[in-house]
Amino acid sequence: MKSGLFTFMLLATLTLTASAQNARTILDKASEAYNKAGSVTVSFTLDAKDMKAKNTYSYDGKAYMKGNKFKIEIPDAITWFDGTTQWVYVKDTDEVNISNPSGEELQGISPSVLFSVYKKGYNLSYKGEKRSGGKVLQQVELTPQKKGADITKILVEIDKTTNIFSTITLTDKSGIQNILSIKNYQTGSNIPETTFTFNKKDYPKAEIVDLR
Repeated sequence: MKSGLFTFMLLATLTLTASAQNARTILDKASEAYNKAGSVTVSFTLDAKDMKAKNTYSYDGKAYMKGNKFKIEIPDAITWFDGTTQWVYVKDTDEVNISNPSGEELQGISPSVLFSVYKKGYNLSYKGEKRSGGKVLQQVELTPQKKGADITKILVEIDKTTNIFSTITLTDKSGIQNILSIKNYQTGSNIPETTFTFNKKDYPKAEIVDLR
């Protein structure tokens, strides 16, 4: 009986180890593809689901990314991040909030963060493949090793052929699920560095709120 239990535990451990290795290999390929691309422009749809209230809010957006820098445009706000400082312009209030976000805070904002964040602090699990729109998507789940983290689970689907992210689903501890679906992914564009910083001249009447 003990021998059988030991064998079962050993097989389970080997299966989990293989799953983590497969997941890491898939994410490593996606990270390499992104880094080789240089500048990336992405069109996306975000579905925010409140799992408790059963409400869904959807909107389309556009992102410009280079390394760890990004600019994200959505209907009610624009976010710039130059690698250190973040500016968020809220259109309704004509207000700009300035901050230096932590790595964990960036996880819920920038898709590019996933290209490096998986390397430390997360347990990785390969969830298999599925077909969607003629593509084969590889599914990888990330769960934080730290207890009490704001994000409880990240599920990514990556195109097996191109190693490009197709969907990213973040679930937080309050029961909110954000599903980011990539609609268009363009590489090779020459995005100037000024794209990732807020320019006061473009918003002369905006109120500046420095939260640093």
